[in-house]
Amino acid sequence: MQLLVRLGFRIAALALKFVLTIVVARVLGFAAVADYGLALALSVVASKLLGLGFSIEINRRLSAEQPLPAIHDARRVLLLYGAVYAAIAAGVAGVYHAGVFDRFTRIAPGILWGVMLVAFSEHAGLETTSYVFSLHRARAGAVLLFIRTGGWAVVAIAVLLAGLSRSIETIFALWCGTNVFASLAALWCIARRERELKLNRERAKCDAVARSSNGGFRSVWIDGMPFFVATTLLSGLQYGERFLASQVFSSYTLGRYVFAWSISSSIQTIAYATIVVTAGPRLVRALSGGHHAARLFHATLRRALLASIGITLLAAVAIVLVHQPLFHIAREPSGRQEFGMLLVLLISFVLRSIADVYWAAAIALRAGKRVALAMCCVTLACVPIEWMLIRELDEIGAALAHLSASVGIVAILAWIVMRTHAPNPAAIAVVPEEAAHVA
Repeated sequence: MQLLVRLGFRIAALALKFVLTIVVARVLGFAAVADYGLALALSVVASKLLGLGFSIEINRRLSAEQPLPAIHDARRVLLLYGAVYAAIAAGVAGVYHAGVFDRFTRIAPGILWGVMLVAFSEHAGLETTSYVFSLHRARAGAVLLFIRTGGWAVVAIAVLLAGLSRSIETIFALWCGTNVFASLAALWCIARRERELKLNRERAKCDAVARSSNGGFRSVWIDGMPFFVATTLLSGLQYGERFLASQVFSSYTLGRYVFAWSISSSIQTIAYATIVVTAGPRLVRALSGGHHAARLFHATLRRALLASIGITLLAAVAIVLVHQPLFHIAREPSGRQEFGMLLVLLISFVLRSIADVYWAAAIALRAGKRVALAMCCVTLACVPIEWMLIRELDEIGAALAHLSASVGIVAILAWIVMRTHAPNPAAIAVVPEEAAHVA
């Protein structure tokens, strides 16, 4: 039932953001759409880079049986993020007032600060919401995720259609405000979970672990940095062929490819929000299953893979069935070449969804160094192949370039997970300082 609820939330959020894009175009014009697209792209990049290497490891520790030390470290990480936001804002303000941006197209102050605040608040919302999921509060996490990704769009659409605002800055303010609300609500959920942990029967043991977790903050960064590197490379492989194609395609041709890419990527987004956000914490908890840890881990992994494959295949079939009306809305042709490009991209994103599950498994197995090295190898191998395909086969080549990267990613992640043995169950719950002595 919870799976269907999360699926419904995610589909609704995607539909609402699609409607918002259309409303912005009709009410504010395509210049506002460009500003909205800039904020959207920057928020995606910020959600990856502003994690600073802490995000993945802190979420893994929050998913463990005794997350109290991780909750304490999470608060310190959030304070660090706040300091980073302030430092970046001060730096951008100094550059702006120095007139450096004047060499390019003049950027209105409202757009500059609006986009920046959206990026910061989007990252903060993503981090805090992921903490709720990692603490195995899937229902609360799903609600907060919907509010962040789709709920605010309802208000924005109503404001624009009612004529209450005619500026994109208002949309940014609503977007930012919703993220702040979701972040505060997530912090309340985390505090409530912390109180529950302190009141349980293992209170004395939990307090002892929390007091002994000196140095945990530093170890979070050290253990998370390999995955931070791998995440950056994965993001590059997700969008890389687009930048390569921009050197070969005309703006119109590239726009057609990006449109098909955007439609296809929705199946990965749905699978991630429906399956992966809960599969990751469950995989970590499975490794705490004593002597049955390996069996529980592989059973949980198998269920997540089957669920992800099932949902993405159904979504892909649905897109194939309705692709002509979708292309018609965008006033794009929907001939054999466009259908072929869409089909290749759909297959590619099915593989990316499978890779997301293996990625979560690799995090649970703490295989960061191997994953980072593997992603470096995949990136070095894929870039020249992608360039050749794009130059020789145009739009279909770009889709095949994305597919080639997906094949490499899912193959190497599956190999790493299958070859990595489940760690000692006792090591999953041990605090960083104790782990150093065990090593």
